[in-house]
Amino acid sequence: MKAVDMSSSQIQEFVAKVVYDHSVATGLKACQSDQQIVDYASQVGFNISIQEWLVFVESDFSSLSSTEKERIAIVEPQHWSWAFRRVQPWRSMLMDGT
Repeated sequence: MKAVDMSSSQIQEFVAKVVYDHSVATGLKACQSDQQIVDYASQVGFNISIQEWLVFVESDFSSLSSTEKERIAIVEPQHWSWAFRRVQPWRSMLMDGT
């Protein structure tokens, strides 16, 4: 149970670091897959497994309306904003119309 709590904490800390540290947020722009996001988290000091990340993203995604899910799904992974659409705190960083 402790490992799960630690992982959740690592994810929360990573998500917050992207929100509050411009240089970390800038690096997220290059991520085009969940695995790349997990690898990037590792590069900036957070130990997150792909499975833990996917559960976190799915939990966030399941709380969205159908319209919100559709808006997220149409963005190609090659677009710089794709990774920012994975979880709510990052979506909040995007300007309207992005």
